[in-house]
Amino acid sequence: MNTSALNAAARTQILNTCPLFASIPVAERALLAEMMETERLCAGETLFEAGDPSDRVYVVSEGRVAVFLPDQSQAVRSLGPGDIIGEYGMFLNRGRSATLKAEADTTLMSLDHIRFRSFLLRFPDAALSLLQTTVERLVAAEDRARGGSHG
Repeated sequence: MNTSALNAAARTQILNTCPLFASIPVAERALLAEMMETERLCAGETLFEAGDPSDRVYVVSEGRVAVFLPDQSQAVRSLGPGDIIGEYGMFLNRGRSATLKAEADTTLMSLDHIRFRSFLLRFPDAALSLLQTTVERLVAAEDRARGGSHG
C-alpha cells in the first residue's frame, strides 16, 4: 500500500463530492480533510480482511473497491468515489465485517475512529447522514438475503 499524500485542496475536493459531508460548512470540511491520511492500493490489493481490527473509516477518492462477505467468492457490492467504508466499526466493538479489495488502482482517505467520532458529535447532520447510509446498506443486505427487493 502506497501512502503518498494528496494535498489538502485535493482532499477537500473529494469530501465535497461525498454525500455524507454535504451539510457540513466548507471550512469544517476543509478541517476534516486536513486530518485525513491518504492511502493508495494497486488493483487486486486488499485494504483489509474480515475480522481485522476496525479502527479507521475511509472515503474512496478514486478507483473502486469490491466488498466480499466471509466465505463468499463473489463481491456483494462495489464502492467508488465518494463512498464511505468502515463506518460499522464505529458502532460495533468487533472486527471488520467484510474483506475489501481494490478492483482498480484506488486512492482512499482515512481517519481513525476516535477523531471521526469527535467530528460526528460536532456535526450532527453528518451523523444523521451516516446513519441513513448505514441503514440503506443494511436494508439492501436484507433484500439480497431474501432474494427480493424492499418495498
